Amino acid sequence: MSEKILRLENITMQFGGVIAVNNMNLEVGEGEIVSLIGPNGAGKTTAFNVITGVYQPTNGAVWYRGEKIVENYPQGKMRKLYKGEHAGEYTHALAPTPDKITRMGMARTFQNIRLWKDQTVFDNVLTAMHCRATCNLLTATFHLNRQEEARQRQRVEELLAEVNLSDVSGEKANSLPYGKQRRLEIARALATDPRLLALDEPAAGMNAAEKMALGELLLRIRDDGRTLLMIEHDVKLVMGICDRLMVLDYGKTLTSGTPETVRRDPAVIAAWLGGNVHV
Repeated sequence: MSEKILRLENITMQFGGVIAVNNMNLEVGEGEIVSLIGPNGAGKTTAFNVITGVYQPTNGAVWYRGEKIVENYPQGKMRKLYKGEHAGEYTHALAPTPDKITRMGMARTFQNIRLWKDQTVFDNVLTAMHCRATCNLLTATFHLNRQEEARQRQRVEELLAEVNLSDVSGEKANSLPYGKQRRLEIARALATDPRLLALDEPAAGMNAAEKMALGELLLRIRDDGRTLLMIEHDVKLVMGICDRLMVLDYGKTLTSGTPETVRRDPAVIAAWLGGNVHV
């Protein structure tokens, strides 16, 4: 069994009186491809935001590579409003910012593309590498670390080749077709050298051929030693490349398991697949 790179422990995210994620528990092993699936509003992106430091959970903890990196408990007015489970079990508040979580080795893409649209494709990826740079203001100003700069630019070229964007490296990001912008987001995330890559609907807006190429790319990324956690609505894609799936519905976990197990689960068929088992 692979070592666990990520563990969500009793995560509840409550906004006022509304519970968006309800007592979520998830383990992701090193080298796995795991996808969260479910209808819109199920809590998938909210869970991603907790993992990557955009939100602090109302209650629960997140562990990364054996270390607790996020923890919270109901505080202030939420102590009376809290409707979730495991109240009183957590007593500390750990809330690293997204940039700190990126430096820990996690990177993500977003449901709504967030590129630096006025920068070139090349510069979008190069800028993302700065979180791993060893230069400081002095060395950057006077170009005293030319070897590192050269290595960074070489790595950008490698990443663009990996996502098949070498031919548009000098174009502005906002000039790219939607599918290529998605691939650029993946290259930019890879530029931070993550061990865990979180992808929020990476196939959104892609045609069938682009989705097939995306699946092949994600398998290559996994084979290069990375772990992938996804949110994705394309059933064919997740069934084809994922090791395990977790199905969410209205913030609660319906089931989890291998794609074939999930595909045949009656609760999943009723709640998400609308009674259609032919997926």
